Amino acid sequence: MKKLNVLLMGIMVLFTCSCVKESENAYIPDLPSATVTGYEKAYTVYTHQDQLNITPAVSDERSYNYYWTVFSNNYTVGSGIIPKGDTISRSKDLHYEVLLNPGAYTLVLNLKNRITGVTQMITSALSVSTLTMTGWYILKDDGNKTDFDFIYPTGRIDNWMANFNDGKGLTGKSVKAVFSGSFKNNLKSTDLYSVMIAITDQDAAIFRLDNGKKVMGFDDMFFTRPDVKKPQNVLQPMADNNVFLINDNKLFTLTKGTLFASPPPSTYKITPVAAIAARGIFFDDNSKSMVFSDNGTYALPGANGALVKNMNADMIWAGGYAGLRSAALTLFKKPTGEGLLIRMNASYGPLAGSGDMILGTKTVPATHGLMSADAIGGNYDSDYIYYAKGNNIYMTDFTSISENLQVTLPQGEVVTCIQHIKYPQPAAGVATTVDFLAIASYQNGKYKVWLHKISSTGTIQQLSKPDFEGQGKVSCLNYVEKGLGSRVF
Repeated sequence: MKKLNVLLMGIMVLFTCSCVKESENAYIPDLPSATVTGYEKAYTVYTHQDQLNITPAVSDERSYNYYWTVFSNNYTVGSGIIPKGDTISRSKDLHYEVLLNPGAYTLVLNLKNRITGVTQMITSALSVSTLTMTGWYILKDDGNKTDFDFIYPTGRIDNWMANFNDGKGLTGKSVKAVFSGSFKNNLKSTDLYSVMIAITDQDAAIFRLDNGKKVMGFDDMFFTRPDVKKPQNVLQPMADNNVFLINDNKLFTLTKGTLFASPPPSTYKITPVAAIAARGIFFDDNSKSMVFSDNGTYALPGANGALVKNMNADMIWAGGYAGLRSAALTLFKKPTGEGLLIRMNASYGPLAGSGDMILGTKTVPATHGLMSADAIGGNYDSDYIYYAKGNNIYMTDFTSISENLQVTLPQGEVVTCIQHIKYPQPAAGVATTVDFLAIASYQNGKYKVWLHKISSTGTIQQLSKPDFEGQGKVSCLNYVEKGLGSRVF
């Protein structure tokens, strides 16, 4: 409201000044203002969907020339930045296709007296919203092309990327997408916005949530473009100012407002399997050792992490649970086929070498379904692991390593993705509004998404029908609410 008052004061100053000519003897007295009806005090519209139609009735309308301007209220009072209005029409009647970014605006009807040149300004509050800020972003592909299906409370937008970007999605099979907030176009910008970062096995791109537009593609998101285009994983660290991207077994870091920077020289071959806790948890395939990263730098485990250095094993799954829980589970596979499940304290101190990092280990028999699962997912709240074999979904836990069948999907369904979706990010005193084990399955070119509630003991129940269906194979799901998104667990 304060911003709007400042803007209106500025408009009134302009109006007052326009009533006085340079010569005091040529002063023009106040003229009767035009009477305008059919123009509301406030309007609410959806961008990229609505057309704003206003047909005001103006007394003595032939005495005026008309034009409409719109001012964004998204500026900081006292910053020295003066909002500049955009002219959106030069006729009395407004028929405007709304393409503005979501936010608060001031709409101004300008009536310029043809004789005196005095302009009367009549303002209205304009609220621009978007359908794309609350709902489910389902990353899927048809084997050659990748896109989102976006499902919101009252409808859906299939092939969301193509819908907002001249019919263009991403090339290749879908890999992963993450929500990332506080994006900006340069380091000094105060215009922050939320994005989805999506990668395929051949491409990558960053899309604004508010208008769906692509902000960057693979070719322009690096300071130095990699010779090999092979995206493998993307992660949003706890340090919200950064983003991690694994491309061709190299770890790139983006500081928001800039581009992805190349990693420091090393012999590391970073595998696609990674997780986020207080630090990024990665694995070097050359030394068979864990590697931690914060802001583009590497760190090997300290003395408290000797178990995860120089291992004769491969890391095949990792679940990181940042925030309140600050834990991680990592699953390794030995040459014999036997597994090693490690439970870690993933708060910053232990990952930096201070205190106990390894909280426990379990041997997983080579015959255990977890070691040959089609898809694996974790549980933010407890040490439960869910995995799929064909159309069957099982649960195991760190303590017992028992195999417990949870649900059986229809015959022929193959599970492609298992995720624990919690929103918002768990924090002290923050209530969770969304809490599901999301399971995506695939059959005959179509996907199904099943949203299972989770009991306090980790179990899930059979559902009679899927929550969402569509074309393609799903690799990742994200939930957003009012422009803020869930983490990928």
